[in-house]
Amino acid sequence: MEVYWANVEFDIKNPPAYENCVGGFVYMFLKAGDVLDAIPIIREALEGEDLRLTAIEFIAPYEQSPWTIEEDQALYDSLAKEAEASNEVVWDEIAAYESREE
Repeated sequence: MEVYWANVEFDIKNPPAYENCVGGFVYMFLKAGDVLDAIPIIREALEGEDLRLTAIEFIAPYEQSPWTIEEDQALYDSLAKEAEASNEVVWDEIAAYESREE
């Protein structure tokens, strides 16, 4: 198993529960055997939060991905380490939007 990270877009099934936002994006960190194994894990994690997967921008092995901003490097390295130590999907902060035009 390897730590993967993904940038996913989702719809919110119950907008009032999310301050009337209708969708959003989030980085997710998880352990999987390969990219194809990661997809249902991501889908299940989203469904568990009453969210529906609409797009996957990317899924890739994390492998200490290089970041240009030191604070970003520290944050995402720590999320990847948390995913390595867990069998749960680790979420970054959600970026939600109130309409599809944003």
